[in-house]
Amino acid sequence: MTGDGDGAPRQDMTGAGAENGASRRVSLTRLLTLLLPTALALYANFQGVQLILIPLQVETLDPDRKIVHLALMTVLCAATGVFGLMTGGAASDATRSRWGRRTPWLVGMAAASALISSALGLQRSLIALAMLYGALWFTLNCFQGALLAITPDRVPEERRSLASWIIGIAGPFGTLFGVNLAAFAPGERGYLGLTIALAAATAALTILAPEDPYPSAKAPKREQAAAFHGLRPRAAMLSLQSLGARDYSLAFALRTTMFVAQFSINNYLLYILQDHIGVATLPAHSAQIAAGALNALRTTATIVAILVAGWLANRTEKRKVFVRTYALAMAAAMLVPALSPTWPGMLVFAALGGLAMGAYGAIDLALMSHVLPNKEAAGRDLAILVMAGAVAQFLAPVIGGGFIRFLGYGWLFVFAALATLGVGATTLFLRAVR
Repeated sequence: MTGDGDGAPRQDMTGAGAENGASRRVSLTRLLTLLLPTALALYANFQGVQLILIPLQVETLDPDRKIVHLALMTVLCAATGVFGLMTGGAASDATRSRWGRRTPWLVGMAAASALISSALGLQRSLIALAMLYGALWFTLNCFQGALLAITPDRVPEERRSLASWIIGIAGPFGTLFGVNLAAFAPGERGYLGLTIALAAATAALTILAPEDPYPSAKAPKREQAAAFHGLRPRAAMLSLQSLGARDYSLAFALRTTMFVAQFSINNYLLYILQDHIGVATLPAHSAQIAAGALNALRTTATIVAILVAGWLANRTEKRKVFVRTYALAMAAAMLVPALSPTWPGMLVFAALGGLAMGAYGAIDLALMSHVLPNKEAAGRDLAILVMAGAVAQFLAPVIGGGFIRFLGYGWLFVFAALATLGVGATTLFLRAVR
């Protein structure tokens, strides 16, 4: 890294641009500043579509079987999302262009997402809705795979914790923005608003903080082809052999169980408010507005807890206590709607659950880094741990839908609470984490 007159750090000339004599010398401050709204817009699309827009469309098309349809669509999107995430990372790794490796995928996937979103709001068929929903999850996850790769590409190691914090804080703020936009502007207007946000943020990032050309962008065709065929050996890096390591497999199970418990409730939040709590007791007698209010409260609580827990985590090497705090607080939050299926009960659920998420979020990456069995394959092994969320997306709709159909919403909350307590109990068996 080098500096200029205003003291802002600049990209050095040791990378792609240096070899081509065409470094764009984008300041790190500008890059990180523009990463925030881009990540925020991405998460807004994820949450606004998944939590509000799609459930509303499914209910409109077939209210009697909405639980089954939503579960099947969620499983489909989990599959296309995993494929998209892998494609966005590996394919952009192999891309050689004058615009760099990540930019063509960011722009292409943002444009594809815009087209799909525009069509989604017009659908009146469940089959067409499911197909477009799955396609959107592919393009958004492909975008995410390329976006996350910007950090190791363009951010020096000593500043990557800041970049990670920016990506992390974009999650709750993106949820707040996306869910409320979809709640107050449902249907086609909601899709349009989310699409505009992602397109505008992507344009700002790629134009105002452009990526350097890749060194081999002008290489012979056979060299570019050889680079693209490198996708196949990269796919082999997704080997699951690390799951044979005890602490690593326990961490994977811990994260999977945590996400299953959360997703089994979050995926059906709109229906919980309508059928378990009752529309008559909700603000403005609207489940959409109520869902937006709950997410705003939970997001605020999460942000506050992340700040406090992050300050504490920096002053101790202990990590298990944060996981156990999360487990106890989240389990208590999940029991409230089971014991008190009221709007005040849901407010307690959202506030306490947000505090729990913040307590865990402050040490998530640190905990994962302690259980990596092979430091030489840290990227691969971290990716597999992150994929626990995708595994949960397969399991949560089936489990959540089954509880709702056969036992009711109350027992779904009880199951989620017990599973969350299991997350805390798993820390008893972790040896590499204090």
